[in-house]
Amino acid sequence: METDEELETGYGRGAPPGDNLCNDYVQGMADAYGALAEARGDRREDDDLAMAADSGTGSLFGNGVVLRRPVGAAEWPAVAERLHGFYAGRPGGDFLVFSAWPTPDLRPLGFGLVGHPPLMLRPAGPVADEPVAGLEVAEVDGPEAAVAWERTLVDGYPDPGLQPHVPGCVLPERALAAPGWRHWVGYLGGEPVATSSAFVGPHHVEVEFISTMPQARGRGVGRAVTVAATLAAPDLPALLISSDLGNGVYRRLGYQPLLRFTLWAGHRRP
Repeated sequence: METDEELETGYGRGAPPGDNLCNDYVQGMADAYGALAEARGDRREDDDLAMAADSGTGSLFGNGVVLRRPVGAAEWPAVAERLHGFYAGRPGGDFLVFSAWPTPDLRPLGFGLVGHPPLMLRPAGPVADEPVAGLEVAEVDGPEAAVAWERTLVDGYPDPGLQPHVPGCVLPERALAAPGWRHWVGYLGGEPVATSSAFVGPHHVEVEFISTMPQARGRGVGRAVTVAATLAAPDLPALLISSDLGNGVYRRLGYQPLLRFTLWAGHRRP
């Protein structure tokens, strides 16, 4: 039956929590990166359209926009101008736009396509133990461990926009107080070689910042740090956006693809 009644779409900040995993993840991701940006002292703005944060660094991931709802084709010129205006005229590199929904071609609006990585889900449940000889996975508990986590992430992911590593570029000491966030370092033979993080929300765990140094890959190290983040709240499902490099590891842990995000790099204007 047709209706003129305004119906719930399941998209956006006002959708009921728990309505669907996609929207829960999007709102949680925006909240997570907003909390980290606030703790670091980054510039940010947040409303029903998007959460935008600007660390002023050369890292795409430090200058991020999470769209909180779908944006129609007719809206995009105005939305693009708004986003460009937030970042324009300030130091730092390009900014990264995350959309859980398909977008039109934004290249004429000052963006470059980054890709369509999958959002993956792992239901709550135990993970089989697969010990790695000489590996210790330790939670970041202070500034020294935060620097080890940060340096390993910058060089292990890697993030060329943050190389050479400068302490405090991603996880300064004050950012350890960001609510909901936890971070881990994998030490192999006493040397930091891998990282992971988790943002624990009311409905799921968001797994982030997985990295492994090249010399430690293929040995189960990436799996181990991913497990630590996945089980940050063992009674909750875990979700992550997969890189190509990590996809096989995540699938073997029981993660399954739900949908593909669309990522655009916004070119910062002078």
